Amino acid sequence: ESEIKEAAVKNATWFPEQQNNNTKFRDWIDQLFRDHYQSYQVRRSAIHPPGLEVTLKLLEIISKRVNYLRDNTLSASAAPPLHILVSGGSLTSGMACGINHVGITQPGWVRQYTECAWPARLEHLFNRVLFQGKEVVKVSNLAVGGSNSEVGKAVLEYHLFPDAFDQPDIVIWSHAANDAQEKDKERAFFESIPGFVNAAHNLRICDDHLPLVVMNEEFFGQNNDISGAIYKASNWFGLMGISQRNVISHKTFAKFDNDDYVNSIIDAKGVHPGMGGHIGASWTVFYNFISAFTDACDSSPTSIASPDVAAKKIGPYKENGYGDISSEWKEHRDNIREMCLLSGAQEQEASTSLQSPCTYAFMVNRMTSIGTKADVDKKMNEVLTSNTGWKAEGFPIKQPRAGFYAKEPNAHFSLKIDASMETKYMTIMSMKSYGDNFKDTILEVDVQIERKGDAAEEEVVKSSKYEVTGYHETKTSIHIPHKFELPDGGAEKGDSIVVNFRLVSGSYFKIAGLAFCRY
Repeated sequence: ESEIKEAAVKNATWFPEQQNNNTKFRDWIDQLFRDHYQSYQVRRSAIHPPGLEVTLKLLEIISKRVNYLRDNTLSASAAPPLHILVSGGSLTSGMACGINHVGITQPGWVRQYTECAWPARLEHLFNRVLFQGKEVVKVSNLAVGGSNSEVGKAVLEYHLFPDAFDQPDIVIWSHAANDAQEKDKERAFFESIPGFVNAAHNLRICDDHLPLVVMNEEFFGQNNDISGAIYKASNWFGLMGISQRNVISHKTFAKFDNDDYVNSIIDAKGVHPGMGGHIGASWTVFYNFISAFTDACDSSPTSIASPDVAAKKIGPYKENGYGDISSEWKEHRDNIREMCLLSGAQEQEASTSLQSPCTYAFMVNRMTSIGTKADVDKKMNEVLTSNTGWKAEGFPIKQPRAGFYAKEPNAHFSLKIDASMETKYMTIMSMKSYGDNFKDTILEVDVQIERKGDAAEEEVVKSSKYEVTGYHETKTSIHIPHKFELPDGGAEKGDSIVVNFRLVSGSYFKIAGLAFCRY
């Protein structure tokens, strides 16, 4: 344990050339670890451990990878790295992670995301501390600024991933900062979070255990509401639960008026902690995985008379009144079995690739192929049939971020999408904000289905209209997915989906993604 501690401290940060030559930095890291992240302190972060069976499966993946790297006895495709997907908002993506009080140069926009944010540090810790720098663990940080659990769910549900994205073995939820600010707390905590968990489990619908879902609470000075929701979800669904807040909140809050003291722990107050906060977050998550792995190695599944219920088989969350809970759980398990059979996922289990359930889908994310305004423009032009007043603008990382923007009254565009599969739902990913330019904004969306061969038969198809608003009073800007059923039962393969968008009120709107999917 002491060797892991020492290695974790040594490999805790980016810019190793500055780290090694900066005595003040090294002294601070030693003190940060000694004062706040020793084993007895980090144990407070353990909300709920992962199940034994899923942990053993993770260790099996690691073992195969290590053996492959050692003597090439397996093919690379049979021994991929342990793949961790991290989903979160701007905190998780690394905003402000370079702020520090010891003279380390702050990174540029790209390096703060790829090297400075805690998910990048987590990959560094795993591979440097445990595997001599070899790629045994891969961490994909898909965090997007302004995203809550609903956005995270959409990313998982519609496979809005980078090209050639491998199935994750672990999915880490880190949406606490934005979910905590939701006005409708009950919906956020008891619908959106469980929805994310189900979407994560469904990535490998025929696997009883993988992916492991982790509820991870970073420290951002929030109230206790979201902490309670994370605790409940972790325990109810049998997930791995981790809270950095439990490690440092008491000391931090006790001297919150002392900026020097607070900076020595997290480097910046508010929703976006600085370098200290991200280093501590990576240590906390790393510690919990090391604890889970060592506990599993000390256990023997053959000695367990009655194995735990797999997290994926646990039924819907209930706050009160359990009713006929056994029947509901059985129905949940039957639904999973049916989804497995219908999806044909058994044949896909041997492959690490993911099949998209969408005819057309994208979401702006710098980790995917849609990260710049040019990418947005190209993607929209695949389906645009007319456009007045809408334009792809923004930047991959800094504000304003890339998207499809309207900046004038009555701006409108139309698109036509030829369905490549059964397509029943449309999702519009748009921004909601409290800014004056968002006040009174309403986007009207008119959708109709053109059936294959309709032109010859002159068949009239019913259309549907929907409205999406752009303003809210919560003092934050956040992306919200708006999901609608397509009219007339949706489109079959070969049909066309025709959609007209018009800004009927206000003069400013941002679309960050569109999805036309099977479910």
